Amino acid sequence: MKILLTRVNWMTLKTNKRKRLKAFSTILSLTSLLTLSVPFVLYAQEASPTPTLTDEQFHQQMEDLFVKAMKQRESGNIYSSIEDFQSILSTQPKLHRARLEMAVAYYQIYKFDEAVKEAEIVLNDPETPPNVRVSILAFMAQVKQDAERLNQGQSTWKFPVEFGYVYDTNINIGPDNTVVAPGDEKKRDSGTMFSVGIDHTYQTGKRYNFGKNPANLLWQSGVNIYNKSYLNEDTYNLSVVSLRTGPTLVTTGSWRSNLTLQEDIISWGGEKYAIFSYLLPSYTWHFGDTGFESTADAVISRRDYSRPGYRGRDSVYLAPRLSVGYTFYNGKMAALTGIQYINENAKDDAYSQDAVCFFLTGSWKFQEHNTLFAGYIQTESRYDAAPVPGLADWDRPRDEINRQYKLGYIHTFKDFGWLTDWNFNAEVIHTSADSNLPAYDYSRSETTITLSRRF
Repeated sequence: MKILLTRVNWMTLKTNKRKRLKAFSTILSLTSLLTLSVPFVLYAQEASPTPTLTDEQFHQQMEDLFVKAMKQRESGNIYSSIEDFQSILSTQPKLHRARLEMAVAYYQIYKFDEAVKEAEIVLNDPETPPNVRVSILAFMAQVKQDAERLNQGQSTWKFPVEFGYVYDTNINIGPDNTVVAPGDEKKRDSGTMFSVGIDHTYQTGKRYNFGKNPANLLWQSGVNIYNKSYLNEDTYNLSVVSLRTGPTLVTTGSWRSNLTLQEDIISWGGEKYAIFSYLLPSYTWHFGDTGFESTADAVISRRDYSRPGYRGRDSVYLAPRLSVGYTFYNGKMAALTGIQYINENAKDDAYSQDAVCFFLTGSWKFQEHNTLFAGYIQTESRYDAAPVPGLADWDRPRDEINRQYKLGYIHTFKDFGWLTDWNFNAEVIHTSADSNLPAYDYSRSETTITLSRRF
């Protein structure tokens, strides 16, 4: 459902964080530990210059190759990085720092046996200092633990909970933008909302190589129940039960991709309203350590309405989207912008539309556990036919611009009794529609204050 998908998109933009496999959560810390702990300088071993190079030139050549290998690994070109480390070790086999960094590279592409093998070579060298041995043993234990877990497969369960207060200045606007109550008096009301769910991630243990980007296969599923109940106008209450499942491929920092199947069962005013079925493909590419990432995704939906008189709204909804995100200021600030094309083909041409959506959002973590976020969405829609041909003010196809502004604040409680790790979220969304049909002009402000947590 469009309004719910918009909500999900906002929540995604709010966090704007890269998904990582839990199995690789210690890679950076281990790499830093190994690098800092190894007391060998890069060319402490006896050099083996070629007849045409001086010692200094040869050392500089090897150092440049080492820096190149590290950059290749950091940018996600793991195989190229390993080739460069192997070139270094072919001339200096006892250069242990290069061998340990290569072991980490093997770990990143799930070649656990190779990672352990390279680490053991350094561990078995009697000249390896004790503090380096401790680091290597910790690394090898992590590798073996992850290998066992991934090969056997492991399930992770999460239980998101959210509840709070809502205030709406125009509850006449229905669950999606095809349902506006023209001519009705603008109504205000406040109410409560809650959302509970179960998220399941299964690490299959299956790994695939796609060029220079090895990927791990996950399977993610979930169920969520959402309810918004007004205190006075219960005919506008909204309930949604969402079911979803699908595969996800995650690489070691270069890209991620997923394909989700989702079913939304929607009730409005206490009666069955519609069933929306979705196919949701997505692909995200990370541009190394630049802070940039780009996403191509889409909404492919079949919308089946249940109420008498709403059958003309049954449609196929297609909405491909391109976006670019940027994280900066040491991860404290993030921005996301993009464009989306929408094509909806309904049984009744009055509800068939073509639209273009532009969005821009940003977040700022101005203090520890405190984040501000804001955003703007503009959608320009053109419908194929008039709602009521021959009737004044209804005899033209809708042509409108919908603008949505959002401002919010998130605080995560720490050391605060039972509220520890709960998120306090306050946000205001203002929407205005400027249509060529006066009946479809409207403005709406929604204020939400919630507490949420993932158990």
